[in-house]
Amino acid sequence: MRRTSAVLALAALALGACSGAPDLKPDTPGGVNLAGTWKLNRQASQDPQAMIDAIRQKFMRARRDYIPSTTGEEMPEIDEHGNPRQGRRGGGMERAPSDPAALQRRAKYAPGASYTRALGAALTADSMKIEQSATRFAITRGEDRRSFTPGGDSVVSVEDGVADQYSGWSGREYVIEVKPQVGPRVIERYGLSADGRQLVEKFTLSEEGLPKLEFTRVYDPGTLGPRALPTSN
Repeated sequence: MRRTSAVLALAALALGACSGAPDLKPDTPGGVNLAGTWKLNRQASQDPQAMIDAIRQKFMRARRDYIPSTTGEEMPEIDEHGNPRQGRRGGGMERAPSDPAALQRRAKYAPGASYTRALGAALTADSMKIEQSATRFAITRGEDRRSFTPGGDSVVSVEDGVADQYSGWSGREYVIEVKPQVGPRVIERYGLSADGRQLVEKFTLSEEGLPKLEFTRVYDPGTLGPRALPTSN
């Protein structure tokens, strides 16, 4: 009987480990309010684009001419920004440039490109708006708006398929985790600084075959810049 109980307990633990669902709470911690408009403080923040460029340069040093292609195509030489070069000298001849569609397909698999795509608007936006309530947490960056249910999980679409998404409160931080079938796992954390005057954002991205990308950014209270309106001549 004891042996049976032990086996069942181990099975339950194994299932919990396989599920990968983080322990995120639906209830907002007392006194924590992240709502507002926030402006990126560049001097106090790390630069994720520079980190992605460093990942690309590391791969280029290791693979000076080609990188493997998951499409079965031969990959072209990559420049310092991870973009395919138009031609390559070899054997005294210059290779003719590939057609634009092929270059776009190949650029998709450049080192670090999956991190760029996974970050989306978070990589380029310098401000954001957070809306917070007992049942909703939303982040707006420019035209990109993402809405979450605290303590909830769902299946969402990503560029290369679908992903499990979890979000909720962990301590005094709001956490969002996206675990795709293919592509980088992304964890975002949002909380207030020790003095409560700034918003602190932490990102962690990981994918098999790539170095982990971790960065922290700090935001000051601010206002979103006005949208550019079309002008007529």
